[in-house]
Formats: sequence, structure tokens, C-alpha cells
Amino acid sequence: MLRAGIVPLLLVACEPETSVNRVYPDITVTPTSLEFGEVPALYGQTAEVTIINAGLDELDIERIDVVSDPGSVFSVDQQGPIVLQNDEQVVMHVYFQPETYVDYTGTITIWSDDEEEGQFIIPMSGTGVYAPTPDIALSPQVIDFGSVSPPLFSYGTMQIVNEGGASLTLGTLEQSGSSTFTLVGEDPSGYNIPAGQSLTLVYVYTPLDEEGDNGTVTIPSDDPDEPEVSLTLLGNGGGDFQYPDAEIDCPSPIEPRRTVTLDGTGSSDPDGLPLTYQWSIDGTPSGSAVSGLTDDASSVAYLLTDVAGEYEVSLVVTNSDGVSSAPARCKMDAIPEEDLHVELSWNTANADLDLHLMTSEGQFFAEPYDCNFCNQTPDWGAALDAADDPSLDLDARWGYGPENINIDAPVDDDYQILVHYYDDNGDDTVVATVKVWTYGIEVYEGSYAMGRDWVWQPGFINWPEGTVGVLDEYWDNSPKAEDGTTDAGPRGCYTP
Repeated sequence: MLRAGIVPLLLVACEPETSVNRVYPDITVTPTSLEFGEVPALYGQTAEVTIINAGLDELDIERIDVVSDPGSVFSVDQQGPIVLQNDEQVVMHVYFQPETYVDYTGTITIWSDDEEEGQFIIPMSGTGVYAPTPDIALSPQVIDFGSVSPPLFSYGTMQIVNEGGASLTLGTLEQSGSSTFTLVGEDPSGYNIPAGQSLTLVYVYTPLDEEGDNGTVTIPSDDPDEPEVSLTLLGNGGGDFQYPDAEIDCPSPIEPRRTVTLDGTGSSDPDGLPLTYQWSIDGTPSGSAVSGLTDDASSVAYLLTDVAGEYEVSLVVTNSDGVSSAPARCKMDAIPEEDLHVELSWNTANADLDLHLMTSEGQFFAEPYDCNFCNQTPDWGAALDAADDPSLDLDARWGYGPENINIDAPVDDDYQILVHYYDDNGDDTVVATVKVWTYGIEVYEGSYAMGRDWVWQPGFINWPEGTVGVLDEYWDNSPKAEDGTTDAGPRGCYTP
């Protein structure tokens, strides 16, 4: 019994307050629409769309759909499924290739598990407009050399015709099949054929026996609706024989003064027979002293580049039955990684020529503003900052060169280029050649015939424009005669 006036104490169980924060995926897309504008019909234009998961939970993209009206002129390189973690992103490339001269619209729909934007729609638009285009044709498409008995041979010709209204640029030609078919003359890879004109190719068939031979030449180009055509080569009936196939994993671009790996392990034989390998150098830039490859009889060979420019190598594989492939070819552009690259070479085996690079205030053979064999890494520009300093990376003391001076990030100035014929070592007149690369592009090449002790100044390099002002000035730097009549300049390290 409770006493009067006493209020009972009620005990109530209280649960602690709880707060639940759910973790969501959150799709973010940029840009949210694409306007390609006017694009020549049959050509293409690419745009990028970035998809980001801004949420804390995993974002699952089920699929990506593309709709075009009319036709199917819009496409993407991502279809899904795609999984993105928090703050992870993926770049989607969107391609627009109009088929004719009309307006196009389309949409990209991204289907994901974002609860608020499970269907993210990106509208697209673009217009096809007229522009002249190249149009490749082969005449004929088959060269049949007929019956040829060894040791006789036979020639055949064909024409690559540009039937379009714009210049046609050829890609790198690739030949497969029998090695008995050989292109005569210069490789036309990279050649430009003006509108309405043609290029004639000549092939020679040199059979090893009277069995049939066949081959194929694949010719890529910038023809927008036929980017690749094929020429068929037949000899002694063609036969149905399948030949080994040489293949090079061709690295390009490459860098000068580097060892380049050439991988031929993708080569194969249709019957699985073991292969032997033979590499060769077919072309080097002017001024290069490269004459061979390392491990040129192995599946992987090595090329040591010495100067900037284009290198070409080829590979022939032969199976254990003695049957060889057509040569596979690889063209590589050696592009300097430095912003400024100056290169000197010459045409005799014994002479010693020297490259000098000076600032606008530099004097010949005077420190610190003349970079040469005496002063190979001077400190120019900002103190202790090697990026704006020149470096003589190659100093050839005789024979052909090359020599080169490089600056990773030059400061603004007009840099003077000089060549000094230091010693003839029994040679006479020498033709010196200077090349200049700025921002990875060759902007100058010039040559001059020099005698011993002469100095040639090709010009100066305007920076940051990256252009070359040509001077082609020269003077005699011979030592002073006893009677003092010959004007003399400095010849060594160093003058005050």
C-alpha cells in the first residue's frame, strides 16, 4: 500500500538515440551534352566524356546505350558493365562520323545503380557538311606474273590512283606471303598523291622454283570510307601455299641516343614450324653512323639510335623447311625529348668538327656562354636549375659525327649556332650539316662546305618561338701567321 501523498516512481527503459547514414553511389558526368558542330561527311570527330563516382558506395554501370537519328553516326568506346569505386572515374570517347550532309541528333544513356539518376542521358548533335575527300583505287588489283622459270624473273606494274578531290596520304605498306616478290625502287609509305593523280609501283618476281607463289600488299591510306586496300601478287599460277609471316612490334615515336627494342616474337608459320630471324637496317637519318643491329639473328633485336630522324628496319623469317616470309618493315621517328636539340654531322671519316651553342651575349670559346667540348654543361638561366642549361651530350673527335647540344627548357633568348672545323686529320674540304629541333619538330637543316679552321654560323634560334633565323655567315679562324697578316681567332679552351 502506498502512503497518501507519495507519487510512485515509474521506471521507464529508454533506448539510446541512433542515427543511420546510408552510403550511396553518386554518378557525375561531364560534360552533360555534346555539340560536335560541322564535321565533313565521311570524316570523324572525337569528344571525351568523364564518368565519376562521387558517392561513398560502389557505382555499378550496367550498360551504355547510344541512339542516333538518322543512321548510326554516333558511337562510344565503352559499353559496360563498369564498376567505379569512390572518386574513381572512367573516360569515354564519343565518335561522330556523319554519313551525308544533314543534321544529326543522338543520345547516350548510362544505366547505373544510382538511385536518383539511374538513367543518365547525354544529348548529342552534329552536322555533316561537304568537304573534298581522297578516294583510293588500284589499277590493277592483281599482278599476275605468269609462268617464270628460274633463273629468269619478271616485272609487273600497278598504279595507286587518287580518284577523289583531296590529297591522298598513304600509310605504311605491309607485304605478306612469298618472299619472291620485291618492290623495285623507293618505298611509297607516307607518300602524298594529289587529287586526280596516281603513283606507279613496280614489282619483280624472282621465283626459286616452278611451284606457284602468291603474296599480298596491304595499302592503308586516309581514304575515309576505304582506309585499307590490297594488291594480290601471283606467280607461276599462284598456288595455295601459305608462307611464314614476319611481324614487328614497331615502336614509334622513339628517342635519339637510346636503345630501341625490336620485337619479332609475333612472327609465325602456318604449319607451326620453327623460325629463324634476320633483321636489317633499311634507312637511317642523314648524319647517322648506325650500320647494324644487335642480336640481328634473334627474335628480339636492338637498335642504338644516334641522331634524330626516321629509322627503318625490316625482318625476314625463315621456317625449318627453308621457306622465307616477305619482309616486314618498321619505320620509327626518333624525336628529341628536349625542347631544344641542335645536331651536327659531316661527310668525311677523319676530320674533327665541333658544335658550339652560345647565348646572345656569348663569345666564341669564351666562358660561360659558349657551350662546346671545353664547356659541356655550363650553368645558364636560373642558378642551379639544370633544366635551362645546355648540355653537349655527344662529342665526336673524328669521322662523320654526330655531335649534339640539348636544353630541356630554354630561357627566352636568341641562341647562336656555330660550327668550327677544328682539325682535318688528313681530310680536305668537309660538308657540315646542322639540324635543329624545337618542341619535338625539325625546324631547320642546312649544310656548308668548310676548310680547316673555318667557322660557319648557320643562324640563331629564337626562343620561345622555336624558329631559326638563317645567317649562313663564315670566317677564317686560322692561327695568326708570323708576319701577323692573318686574322686569328681562338682555337681552344679558353680565352679571357
